[in-house]
Parts: sequence; structure tokens; C-alpha cells
Amino acid sequence: MALNNYFRPTGARNEQDLAQSLVDEHIKMHGIEFVYMPRRFVNTKTIMREVSSSKFDRSFPIEGYIENYEGYGDQYNLLTKFGVRSTAEMQITISQARFGELITPVLKDEGGVGLSAVPSRPLEGDLIYFPLGDILFEVKNVKYTAPTFYALGKNYCYVLECEMFELGDEKIETGIGAIDDDFATLGYNVTMTLSGIGVTARAMTSLVNGGIHKVKIFNEGTGFTSDPTVLFSKPNGTGRRATAVAITTTNSQGSRSLQEFRITDPGFGYTTAPSISLTPVDGQGGGVSLGVGIATTGAVGIITMTQQGSEYVVPPTITFSAAPSGGVTAIGTAILTDGQVTQIVTTNAGFGYTLAPTITVGAAGTVGVGTFKYGMVITGKATSTTAYATSWDATNGTLLAKDLTGKFAVGELIVGTASTTGESIAYRLNSINYNDDETNLDSYGDNVTIQSESDGILDFTEKNPFGEA
Repeated sequence: MALNNYFRPTGARNEQDLAQSLVDEHIKMHGIEFVYMPRRFVNTKTIMREVSSSKFDRSFPIEGYIENYEGYGDQYNLLTKFGVRSTAEMQITISQARFGELITPVLKDEGGVGLSAVPSRPLEGDLIYFPLGDILFEVKNVKYTAPTFYALGKNYCYVLECEMFELGDEKIETGIGAIDDDFATLGYNVTMTLSGIGVTARAMTSLVNGGIHKVKIFNEGTGFTSDPTVLFSKPNGTGRRATAVAITTTNSQGSRSLQEFRITDPGFGYTTAPSISLTPVDGQGGGVSLGVGIATTGAVGIITMTQQGSEYVVPPTITFSAAPSGGVTAIGTAILTDGQVTQIVTTNAGFGYTLAPTITVGAAGTVGVGTFKYGMVITGKATSTTAYATSWDATNGTLLAKDLTGKFAVGELIVGTASTTGESIAYRLNSINYNDDETNLDSYGDNVTIQSESDGILDFTEKNPFGEA
């Protein structure tokens, strides 16, 4: 053996562990906390393994030491033919042991990221977030042997040579607001205006003469176990028998009694107040005393739903236009079934109307359900088009999205599901602007301004193809 057997210049394992601990402690004391983001390749081709799309959806806090001491490097901002380009550079030293303890096991459990089956080290193309400057850097090169070159026979650090990250088609969805919000509006986005998912119901009615005006309860009765059936006597001569529904409720004594009458059809042709019979379904309950009023002219008749609406949570308010002087304005109640107004009944049919009153139904929800988050996949229910949510303004109902698989249809529901909580999000699409790349120019792009100024200096028309002044 060439080396002396009694001396080990490469160091023993415990000496290497001590050196690693000292390096780790030094970085923890004099470094700052970065966020490391491994690149995940979503789709790669099989021939040359070229990448067609990638995303950053994992983040790991890790301490690092900044090697820079004179700023971000020379020629920080460069003027190119494509505009101003930032070339900020940074060298960051991180511990090999800390990377292996914090990041490698997680990535291995997830089956690896990027093109490496065993992500045991930082990879070129990964990102690292610098919180003090609120800047994302891309790892361009990884040095294994700096700043120590096999001290005691081992290397202890990775030196990451980084440049400021320039967003392409990558998706940034780390879940860290300070990072994600920097990229929410960058790149090509479509603007969608959304509103509440509910559709307001509509109804109409006609007038009847000699119909039931209202049923007054003088004695609520007691002992009911369910709502009794209601039967009005027939009107004298020609006319139509009125119909109604009796509603019971549990009173303060714990007994069920009559609460109200809902007139479903006031009938017509009554000249005197009809009699009412209440029949308990199971024979239980009684003691009710009632009074019936009729409207000789201008009572609200049967109410017809012209649009049942959708997505109602509670029964909406029903408002009738006011009756003329000397009359009584009708009062109505909405009946909901599966979020739709299936029927409007009256507790007071009013009287004295000369024209059929206008019926106003309270609006369905004006606010949709849930909150869109950055990186959420949204879907159009009618078109099955999907997109990637980047920014959501709940106050104005404005959603920015990118990476559309087709075109959304105005009026369809836009839905999404929160990956962490399982919350369902749903709004209705009012409008969409597909030309935001033309109308909302990148704030860093001055091409239009540059071209306008140059046209005033040089002649680039066909008459002067060489551009002479």
C-alpha cells in the first residue's frame, strides 16, 4: 500500500462529521433562510427527453450562505434587442448534509423530480428564492468541491451558481404567497369576469273577482301531528273553488298548532265568504277558529313561474307592486325545491287592483361559492375547457387564467376544487377577454414606445430601404 497505514490524511469518519457540523453551524449563524424549489417536469418527449412543460409545486426552507459581497454582479441590467434584461447573479452555499436530510428523502418518496431518478443533489434548473430581495434565482451550475476541496477526504457544501429566473411556460404554485404573487399576472393571461352562480326567478299573475282575499286565524287550535288538508266550499253559481295549504308549527307549550294559510288559488265567483273544513291526516288536532275574507274585485289570481331560477339557498322575498288607493297590496311567499322557486303562494291575495301587479322575486346569490387560488385548475361545466388560475379579485369578480385547453362559453359555470381542503368553488362566466396579451402589454416591454420614437428619426419605409436619415 502506498500510504502509511498508521496515518490517515483523509480523516476519520468522526473528524468528517465534526467538520460537517462546523460548516452547518457556520451557515446557520451567518446565512439566511432560502426557499428551495425543485423543478418538476410535467411532460417530456421520449426520443431526446426534451421538456415540453414543467412546474414548481414543492418548496423547502433551507439555510444558505451568500458568497456575494459586491451586489448582484457586473452589468446587472443589459439593454438587448428584445428589451431590458436583468442578469443578476448570486452564489449561494448550502450544506450537503442538510440538503440530504431535508430535501432528498422527500423527493425520493415522490419518485424523483426532473430528469433525475435519484435527486440526491441540487439540480440545474431548480429555483431558489431570495427573501431579502424578493427574487427567484435559477440554479445554472452546481459546484461540489467548493469552497473546501476534499478537506479530510470529503466535501461539505454545494455552491449554487444562480441567475435571476426568467419565467417561460413554467407553472409556479408553491403555496407561498410571497413567491406566487410575483408570477400571478406574468405571461399570457385571459381575463374572466365572474358573478354569482344563481339565476333570479320570475313570475306573473292575473286578476280575479270574487276570490279569497285572506284567511284569518282566530284560534290556532292544538294537538296536530301534521299539516291538515284544507277544503273550501264551492262558490255560488259559476266560479272556481279556492285551494290553500295549512301550515302548522310547534307552539310554546310544545303542542303543534296552526300557523298560517298559504293560498295557492284564490278561486273566483264567490259572493259570500266560503266555509273551510280542516281534516287532520291522522285524525289528531282541532279547536281551530277561522275567518275568510273575499275580494269582490281585483285580487291576485294563480301565480305562474316564468323562470324558476337556480342556486337559491333560502326562500327569496316576494314583492308585489302596490295596489291603487283604497286597495290592499298582496303578500306572497316563495316555495323552494332543490334551489329553485317552484311556486309562489299568497298569504294575502290583496284587492282593488285594476291591472295585474308586477311580481319581483329576490335575487339568487350575488356572490359565488368559494375562492380561487393561484395554481388551481378550473373547468367550464358546459365546454369541459380547463385552465390554470393565476389571480382572483373577489371584489370585482375578476379571474386571470392561462394555459387554456379550449374556449370557455359565456354563461357556463366555472368550477374548481381546492386541493387541500376539498372546497368546491363555482361562479358563472359573464365575459372573457382572450386578447390580454395585446391590450395589457408587459410593463417591462417598451417595444411600442421604441418603435414610435425611432419612426420619428429614421425612415424605414420601402422608399428608403437602407434606413438613411
